[in-house]
Amino acid sequence: MTRWLRPCLVPFAAVVLSAVGAGGAVAQVTVDDRIASLQELVKKKSDDQATVVVDGLAQAWGGMNEDEKKKSIAALEKCLSARREEGDDKLYEGVIAAFANCGELGQKATLKSLKSANVDKRPGVLAGALRSLGFHKNPANVKALVDYLVHNEPRVVAGAAEALGNYADEPEKTRKPIVEELVKNYAQFSSAASNSGASNKEKGMALERLAVVEKSFRESLQKLTGQEFKDAPAAQKWFNDHKSKKWPDLNAATGGS
Repeated sequence: MTRWLRPCLVPFAAVVLSAVGAGGAVAQVTVDDRIASLQELVKKKSDDQATVVVDGLAQAWGGMNEDEKKKSIAALEKCLSARREEGDDKLYEGVIAAFANCGELGQKATLKSLKSANVDKRPGVLAGALRSLGFHKNPANVKALVDYLVHNEPRVVAGAAEALGNYADEPEKTRKPIVEELVKNYAQFSSAASNSGASNKEKGMALERLAVVEKSFRESLQKLTGQEFKDAPAAQKWFNDHKSKKWPDLNAATGGS
């Protein structure tokens, strides 16, 4: 999924240099080499290079044994405890993006990260963590994602709404409650933006908040229902008309993937 893994075109300079032998031959870069390099780069606050190593660990995930995977996840999680100034989110964003590509251990790490101060207190990072969690498509995580649809920061709401769109292949009993929550919360944003009794300032702020979340709501609703909605009232009407009806299996309807 290219959205989550940035192509690692730059070699792992710090790791490779340490692996060059006396004859100039480059030895195979091990997981331990990568982890050691990551720790050193994080300590130096060289986050541009650190995120390259983070991506490398995620890319190498499929070839790791279980012990290497556990060590890699532990090293990535440790990065979330590193101190960075407010707004300096690159390292954290790189780590939570990598979790999406690290199987069940990455899923567990993402859930755990939601309570980390460097994730929870940084809206952009938290939104990314929710997207990462949704990538795993585990129905057990639906409630956790739905809970963030009422977050006070619209970027976080957008992240949760986008993540829920990943459940389009689930059966009706899973999709229908998700759609209901998306429709309900989308309607609240829309209603606030069209409130005739609000002051110009309040309406302007509500319109800005709606602009942040609307695309995520509409696209996820389209994925989950197979329908396109121009706005929140259209989505609400469709759901009211179809909530008691049988919904087709979208995956079967499209012939599967």
